[in-house]
Amino acid sequence: MLPEIQDTIAAISTSSGRSFHAIIKISGPEAINCVKDLFVPATRIDIGTVPTYTSVDGYFHLAEDCINNIPAVLYIMKQPYSYTKEAVVEIHTLGSPLLAEMLLDAILSKGFQTKRNIRLSQPGEFTKRAFLRGRIDLTQAEATMRIIRAKSDGELKASIAQLTGTVSQQIKRMKDEIVSLCAHIEAAIDFSDQDIDLISATEIMNKLASIKKNISRLLIQSETGKISPEGIGAILYGNPNVGKSSLINALLGKKRAIVSEIPGTTRDIVEDFLEIEGIRFKLMDTAGIDEEKDTVISRAIEKTQSALERADIIILVFDGNADMGKQSKEIKLDDLTHNVIVVINKCDLQKNSSFSELPIAFKRYPVVHTSALTGEGLEKLKEILKEIVTEGQLNQSSNVSIFNVRQRETLQRSLQSVQQSIKSAKNNESYEFIALDLHTATDTLGEIAGEVTTEDILDKIFSEFCIGK
Repeated sequence: MLPEIQDTIAAISTSSGRSFHAIIKISGPEAINCVKDLFVPATRIDIGTVPTYTSVDGYFHLAEDCINNIPAVLYIMKQPYSYTKEAVVEIHTLGSPLLAEMLLDAILSKGFQTKRNIRLSQPGEFTKRAFLRGRIDLTQAEATMRIIRAKSDGELKASIAQLTGTVSQQIKRMKDEIVSLCAHIEAAIDFSDQDIDLISATEIMNKLASIKKNISRLLIQSETGKISPEGIGAILYGNPNVGKSSLINALLGKKRAIVSEIPGTTRDIVEDFLEIEGIRFKLMDTAGIDEEKDTVISRAIEKTQSALERADIIILVFDGNADMGKQSKEIKLDDLTHNVIVVINKCDLQKNSSFSELPIAFKRYPVVHTSALTGEGLEKLKEILKEIVTEGQLNQSSNVSIFNVRQRETLQRSLQSVQQSIKSAKNNESYEFIALDLHTATDTLGEIAGEVTTEDILDKIFSEFCIGK
């Protein structure tokens, strides 16, 4: 543990300028004692003995500045039940910047007079302590900074995804997979003279291919900047009874939506997730376009319109055995985004129409002939969905990558180590070389969450924080 982490630190936590109230945060072993001589509770209570998560009303008296009765509320959190896992006191008082500075000076001066190790916090030191004491990992610490700096809903959502541990969980799963493979390989090395085949070369290659795929999937997420934990929104849109529900069931490989020959069976948005080579899509089956005035149907149509506005990709479904012109007349082109896939469904049935009859306005989009019954065209549809993401066709203005530059670079280095181990395996090199590259990949992944790090990296990350955070 670093020596300076034993100090008690204090800082103004609220942003500069006038506000309704100001917050001064204190963390460390002397957090409670350093305010005892300055704070007078409104009731007869010893703030040193109150339980954690207690708020205490009272007043500060600054004798040296001849200022008394400064109203304040103390929020007391005792170790390890705080953000830093240390004793923490938050002082909430009037929002005068000058008053907050005077209170902070008084607290620091009192600590100096009583020979307590209390000092002004360095930038990001509260969050750094939370990391060093195991409250959060490094990705969550970086997410804290991103939340503070977020300027859009997309940036905020991406930062929250990191803060809740989404990135850390994915990295941990990959590390566990590599460690498991490494354990089998090293066991095979240890028992190489016993004529025991603990893991075959084929098994090693298959597992390495899976690891490479998983790391590549995360890199795709970081490079497209569009993939969120909720997935890419893909909505199936079209007239009633064109086979949207059957199509979504076929794509998912399970019965998720109700299928019926009766038109308009779907009355609500049905959602489920489809993963294509590591890219997560949120498929939405919607109520069909219908001009009837039935109240229930009208509400279903309203939900469909709302989902269309939010969707990243629209899968426009036609019945390949019905009049294309009539179906297209009921589709408002203004409702469509630039990411549209035209699906001509039910191609296993007798065809009464053909691609040439599809209106010109829809021919500019990719067209796929599908059959939910036979599976025809489903793989092509999945390939187009993947290409829309990987080729950067999505509008990235509203979404931000959940990975920062440091994390992407670390993932890339880890992938290179895995690729080197695959090369060694293909060349029938000794298992020791494969294991060595896998150890490097594991250590590199550990840098993302801060399991393997250096003081220089930590200083660089936390120096970008504000004082008081």
